[in-house]
Amino acid sequence: MATRPPSFTLFVNDPKLFGDTYRRYVERQIREGLGFEGSPLKLFWRGKQQRDAEKDLARQQARGR
Repeated sequence: MATRPPSFTLFVNDPKLFGDTYRRYVERQIREGLGFEGSPLKLFWRGKQQRDAEKDLARQQARGR
């Protein structure tokens, strides 16, 4: 049976600027603050460049309809 752990998308300017230590800190804060201790979590760090590319693709697809 597959599980679907809680997922969070963090919108940042540049995901490469966030090191492992800070990422673990953020994950720990989410776990403690929202009561997810002992549960698997998925964190997605999305950068501005990626968001802009997705917006452009969505606009192109909308125009093509």
